[in-house]
Amino acid sequence: MNINWNSGRLWLRIFVYGLGTLLAILAVSQTLIFWQFDEPAVRHALTDSLKDTGRKVIIDGSITPRIFPSPGLDVDRVTITEPDGKTPFAHIGRLEARLGWMALLWGNRQVKSLSLYSFDATIQRSQDGALSIADLFARRPQHEYGVRLDTLRLRDGSLSWLDRSNGQKARLDSVNLDADGLQSQGKVSAGAVLADDKQPLRLAINTPLTLQDDQLTFSHLEAVAMSDVEGLGQSRLLLEGQYQLNFATFKAGGTNAALTFSSEKPASQIKLTVPTVSAGLDGLAAPRAHLAGNASYGRSVYRVAANLVDVKILRGRIDATHLDGELNWLVGKHRVRLTLSAPFSLVGMRDLRLAPLTLSAQAITPLLPRGQLISTMRGSLDGNLDAARLNLHAVGTLDGSDIAVNVSQFGFIKPRHEATIAVGRLDLNRYLPEAKGDPVAIFQNPDPIPLEWLDFFDVSGKLTIGELNVGRFRVKDIATNVLATPRELDLDPMSANIYSGRLQGMIRLRRGEKAHIEVKQTLRGMNIRPLLLDLLSFSRLDGKGNGQVAVTAEGKSFADLRNTLSGDVQMSLNNGALTGIDMVAALKNLPAELKEWNAPAQPNQKTTFSTLQASFKLENGVGRNQDLKLASQLINFSGGGKVDLRQSIIDYTLDVQANPREFTSLKGINVPLKITGPINAPVYALDFNAMVKGKKTEGEKQQALKQELKKQITTILP
Repeated sequence: MNINWNSGRLWLRIFVYGLGTLLAILAVSQTLIFWQFDEPAVRHALTDSLKDTGRKVIIDGSITPRIFPSPGLDVDRVTITEPDGKTPFAHIGRLEARLGWMALLWGNRQVKSLSLYSFDATIQRSQDGALSIADLFARRPQHEYGVRLDTLRLRDGSLSWLDRSNGQKARLDSVNLDADGLQSQGKVSAGAVLADDKQPLRLAINTPLTLQDDQLTFSHLEAVAMSDVEGLGQSRLLLEGQYQLNFATFKAGGTNAALTFSSEKPASQIKLTVPTVSAGLDGLAAPRAHLAGNASYGRSVYRVAANLVDVKILRGRIDATHLDGELNWLVGKHRVRLTLSAPFSLVGMRDLRLAPLTLSAQAITPLLPRGQLISTMRGSLDGNLDAARLNLHAVGTLDGSDIAVNVSQFGFIKPRHEATIAVGRLDLNRYLPEAKGDPVAIFQNPDPIPLEWLDFFDVSGKLTIGELNVGRFRVKDIATNVLATPRELDLDPMSANIYSGRLQGMIRLRRGEKAHIEVKQTLRGMNIRPLLLDLLSFSRLDGKGNGQVAVTAEGKSFADLRNTLSGDVQMSLNNGALTGIDMVAALKNLPAELKEWNAPAQPNQKTTFSTLQASFKLENGVGRNQDLKLASQLINFSGGGKVDLRQSIIDYTLDVQANPREFTSLKGINVPLKITGPINAPVYALDFNAMVKGKKTEGEKQQALKQELKKQITTILP
């Protein structure tokens, strides 16, 4: 009989008959297994499988044998107790165990595959550090059933953790795991959800693995934790590296380990790399580690780098014998660079401490004439990460001046600060744009005032400054409460020693398209001459002054503030002088002396007075006054006029009343005086119109002007 082996029909018959035969064999085998299956014996064997540990295995459900695709058992509703035989350790909704065919043919019942469904287990750590599951990993004699897993499946399970040494608790839900090839080059993938009161944390692991005796090797572990964190958006924690775990000793080690944290808002990434690490039940140790990261938020870019030496993680705390770090904060062309050095500790993964701390700060910006500002300090840094709070206590130098700071920060993304700062001397001229033209009076400067630095502040607290310099303006012993936000800067209340006097009041700056400044101050016992000289380059007035100031101004520069200055100013001077001119001598020798009045001020000449009082109404940089009064033993002034700060000019009319015993030539008349021209170089002249005002006849005018005086004055005035 010839057989056509190339016939498709022949191969179809062989396939159909072969498949039917195989199904028949399987059906017969399944029938034989069910027929010979001794359920009570199997139940008894499983119940006593952990008897040597003191644990009990309680089966409340059915036990069903399986033949396809591999022989094994399905067991429902299994409970395993703790070694005390009473306390539940784990509940398993369904357990599927599969045996190896080849081992079974040789009479060995070896579990090759294990699947657990709907399980719930609790792992505990005792006061002495021992794990409650340690006995399950110990080697024990195998009787009817051996275990040599090649496949492990976990589905829809929960794991709880309780550390009785510190009271810490944790729970994993939705636990799923697939492990294949456990007897050779295997692979594990797992996922779970870490339950948290604030935000659940999703976990995932993927890694190749090799199991040899008691040693489990992860040649390239990737473990990911993800969550939506308030204020950070989608956040991700990635663990990588090569790790080994010994089940017998519960010791682990790793090389090229890396832990990376990243977030969306702000866009950030921080990576901790550890060349070598060793771990056990008591903790983890690494000879050294390196931290590097960056973050972008708004206009700001943050960069951090740090090296840690002798790192240990023991019972919920992290310690390093030394940390050297650097933090850079960049905003456009501006940069703040912080370097710090200190021992490091983090207790309970929340309480941070660096002490003793050495801190160096360097500000690099085009706004600074020298390009940078340097501060070095020593102190301590502590905080609570759960509360997002940091506290810095330090003393040192700022740009060569003594400084002491106590600062508390609340929040990491949009931080708020409470601070107490004491500075020995602060020269703002170093940090303001350089004045062009006349560098003496700061209110002549038309350059924009830089206020962008307020964008990064949310600070409240107290500030003391031993000496503050702005232009040539000097203030000492400043003490004030400070509130600084991106839109506002308040110094209220504020007190200071100013030009040998005392100042008390408030200053408020509000930002907008233009800066708006409000000043309310009370002055006592102040030397007026150096103040006017430093602010306005005016040196013709001297004396001890008191006053009240309530003014506002707005603009983009100091010149704008001067030009919009409005409000009320009241002042009084005692035991003072008009310097640069001796009006007593000038009046005695009128009119010849009039030429000397308009000559450059003479430093050795002055007109003394006992009191000088005036109140000014300021409007857009122009101050008007109608109640000026000057009193002395020889002469009295009264009158009014205006001071134009915009144009730096003065226009005053004064009525000079002379003591007739000293001024016989002026007996019976008042001398009207005009003061006009630049503030720092005014022109003095007699007001002829005022002298003849109300005189109807020539005789009266002659009597008023004393004809000879009129002729002489005419020759010296235009």
